[in-house]
Amino acid sequence: MAQEVNLNSLKELEREAILQVLYRDRAVQNIEEQRTRKLKTQLQHLRWKWAKSASQESKEKSCARCQRVLGLLLHRGAVCRGCSHRVCPGCRVFLRGTHVWKCTVCFEDRNVKIKTGEWFFEERAKKFPTEGKQETAGAKLLQSYQKLSKISVVPPTPPPLSESQCGRSPCRKITTADILKPLKREDPRCATLPIAKRGHLSASPMPSGSFSAGSRHGSLISINSTCTEMGNFDNASVTGEIEFAIGYCFKTHSLEICIKACKNLAYGEEKKKKCNPYVKTYLLPDTSSRGKRKTGVQRNTVDPNFQETLQYQVDPTRLGTRRLQVSVWHLGTLARRVFLGEVIIPLATWDFEDSATRSFRWYPLRAKAEKCEDGVPQNNGELAVRAKLVLPAGPRKLQEAQEGTDQPSLNGQLCLVVLGAKNLPVRSDGTLNSFVKSCLTLPDQQKLRLKSPVLKKQACPQWKHSFVFSGVSTSQLRQSSLELTVWDQALFGVNDRLLGAARLGSKGDVLGGVDACSQSKLQWQKVLSSPNLWTDMTLVLH
Repeated sequence: MAQEVNLNSLKELEREAILQVLYRDRAVQNIEEQRTRKLKTQLQHLRWKWAKSASQESKEKSCARCQRVLGLLLHRGAVCRGCSHRVCPGCRVFLRGTHVWKCTVCFEDRNVKIKTGEWFFEERAKKFPTEGKQETAGAKLLQSYQKLSKISVVPPTPPPLSESQCGRSPCRKITTADILKPLKREDPRCATLPIAKRGHLSASPMPSGSFSAGSRHGSLISINSTCTEMGNFDNASVTGEIEFAIGYCFKTHSLEICIKACKNLAYGEEKKKKCNPYVKTYLLPDTSSRGKRKTGVQRNTVDPNFQETLQYQVDPTRLGTRRLQVSVWHLGTLARRVFLGEVIIPLATWDFEDSATRSFRWYPLRAKAEKCEDGVPQNNGELAVRAKLVLPAGPRKLQEAQEGTDQPSLNGQLCLVVLGAKNLPVRSDGTLNSFVKSCLTLPDQQKLRLKSPVLKKQACPQWKHSFVFSGVSTSQLRQSSLELTVWDQALFGVNDRLLGAARLGSKGDVLGGVDACSQSKLQWQKVLSSPNLWTDMTLVLH
């Protein structure tokens, strides 16, 4: 029996904070109900699909699922213990680690009960048949305050997940301090308190110890909200500036970006005059989730004050190939992101030993930069390969192949050895789980695809893997193109990150501009004009 909860002894803002938590809980329950309803609908469709009609029931014995005719002595089928229907061997699913089986419908029904948690309520009803579904104290409290309370409570949009939020145990008890934490963050009277606790941050040069000492704030690694990297976001008119400082600790090999404040930002929602800004950083060209750092969200302000430090572990020798991207975003309704501006700083020319570079500066926010500025493609490393066209032995045939008069019946093999790569856009930890894909596009649009094994935790991988394309002739290869792409394998094998691509041949658009196009044609012609000889090449990845 749920006990009545009285919040009259609390302050108005405290009651609002508690009701916001209850609203978030109800929103999660609604999402869970929709998921459960979808699973049950799929199960019902599966039952209708394999249901027998009246004419089928009057006929001879058949499988209850696929309607396959069963024999009298052989192939008689077996009765499912769940639904008592006779099914054929093809419609049985054995449970993992046991010799017990169920039919396809009963097995799917079992999965639905496991995914929705209905098995728990069924077992509880067996032990306590008198107890039904009871209303919780939080639900009663929401109903009472919807009728009586004068507080206007709007379900808030949750901020981006941070490492501290992802690391919390789901079984931890929520205390009063946890409930009032978002309340203190939104209270304008408490906005100046964190500055007094962390010390005065002025525009004067800061000693290197100020970056390496003290606690870290904000999100270090975020594993969700990848929609912004895929271009799924809105744009606002870019205005305003951002103030931050950059420092590097040579003892710990850590790059630290101290985000101080922003001013004169554009509204993320112009009609509502609403802006919930937060700052996100990358060390380009790494745009993976591991290389992302984010601050907390400041609510309802165009002049946010963050006072947070974001940190990267990166070797000083790799700073010359990195660019720091600092972007400002608005967190809208239903976690919709709006781009408010960005700043990109090349670290190759940054003097980390000069104290003047460690001071806070104001940087004007700019619109999102294009991937290839001024038509110059981005260099993402180099790929070393060896190629050889293997043709049948014989001086006459080799002479015909070199002169370009080979017949279509003169087929050979294109052998390609991927030796290794260097200067790839590595992750923040300086490693990669890389592999290579090759695609040979023939004149008839037929595509031959091959893939190399994955080399884990190597910044400069050395695959030494061979790709062999058989049954191709010189005349075909002159009108074909070979594309090589280098990938960084994701944690669970989905959303692999493209590190760079290179293309050989004269067919299609060659990556890297006009110079790379002519160089690609010359290298491809050299391979075809020197059959049975290895040709070493270094391809620039774009």
